[in-house]
Amino acid sequence: MQEKDRFILDIKRLGINGEGIGFYNKLAVFVKNAIPGEGVDVEVTKVLPKMAYAKIVDWKNKSKARLEPKCKYYNECGACQTMHISNDKMGELKRELVIEAIKRYTKLNPTSFEIKKTLTMEEPFNYRNKSTLVVRRNMGKNAVSMIEEGTNKTFAIDTCLVQDEKINEINAKVIALSNELNVKSFGCEKYSWRYLVTRVAKNTNESLVCLVVYKFDKEIEEFAKSIVGRKLADSVYVNINNDDKTHEIFGEESIFIGGKKSIIETIDRYKFNIYPTTFFQLNTKQTEVLYEQVKKACKLTHQERVLDAFCGVGTIATYLANVSKEVVGIEYNKEAIEAAKENLKLNKTKNVSFYQGNTAKLLPELIAKDMTFDVAVFDPPRTGLGEDVIATLLKTNIKRIVYVSCNPSTLAKDLNLLSEKYKVRYIQPVDMFPQTSHVESITLLSLK
Repeated sequence: MQEKDRFILDIKRLGINGEGIGFYNKLAVFVKNAIPGEGVDVEVTKVLPKMAYAKIVDWKNKSKARLEPKCKYYNECGACQTMHISNDKMGELKRELVIEAIKRYTKLNPTSFEIKKTLTMEEPFNYRNKSTLVVRRNMGKNAVSMIEEGTNKTFAIDTCLVQDEKINEINAKVIALSNELNVKSFGCEKYSWRYLVTRVAKNTNESLVCLVVYKFDKEIEEFAKSIVGRKLADSVYVNINNDDKTHEIFGEESIFIGGKKSIIETIDRYKFNIYPTTFFQLNTKQTEVLYEQVKKACKLTHQERVLDAFCGVGTIATYLANVSKEVVGIEYNKEAIEAAKENLKLNKTKNVSFYQGNTAKLLPELIAKDMTFDVAVFDPPRTGLGEDVIATLLKTNIKRIVYVSCNPSTLAKDLNLLSEKYKVRYIQPVDMFPQTSHVESITLLSLK
């Protein structure tokens, strides 16, 4: 196979980045915007030793699930990868992504336990409660921008269909104000403004704006105070990130400008403080679905001590407190632990305690002090639990483990190791990120 070769390819499955995958002489060929079940006329664009990439030239047959993407930026953006596929079909395909990961990375038989139907959203647009956008000069004016897929180039946008409509409105007003005040962004000499971060609490309608800047100069201060004065958001901050080589959005220092110190979001009956850098699930409505499924998997009867590892600001711990005897949370991030303790006071929760530190180090220390757990909930980052945490779990007799994962591959690798002592009962996929190929899942494991 060589570049510019052309042939008909049958698309067999979906890749983790939303591409269609077919096989040509046993070589996997990745095709952007192709859907499993389609026959496509493709042209090869890149050949590697174990895979190739191709683009669609024409269709032999189109899937009934194919849609015309609603977003005018869809082809150049890349933040959404599956807007051309119907919501119902994506639910099926996300379940299949989990199955493929189990087949590829474990010795487990995926038919030996239930992999449930994906819980999708009825309205799969305008769900994101946070936007983080670069600010660039465009045709002489500031504009929020996205990065073009596969490049370092940016292009201006005026709306995003997966962001909360209120976020789009706030961003437009903040950009208009910045142009009125001649605030400098990338493309101007001696500019400071880098990113615009906007958050909205879906259930309380409160909003927060944070300007991420190189330096907190007079221009930025007046701009931020004007956002407060014109009441464009309920809470306004400036964050200083003067490292021009990092890919991290936020720097270490956040300056409160005005309005409320934090905004409050609710999940079920529980309230949570949100600050500029607070981690909170991006899809509030599906978070309620996710946490209810976690509670269901835990099967709590008010008698259990529950571990909530990688607990963040304590959302799951708080959610489980009223059906547990005690909940113990572990989190590495100091700011998150402080916020978690605030949330306990906010919800008047008495039976939860938090420990700050690395789960791999803290968990064995707690167990060594005779702190036993009946149920453990893990919601790790995309990299998974890690070998040290798994090694600790294999030495315990925790009855049930509820594993919340945002990465089917690392989930499968961890389940393969845990299966030495634990039996997988079921996996419940949840669509937290419609219009993308990402899938969240909840796995229930029980002690053999």
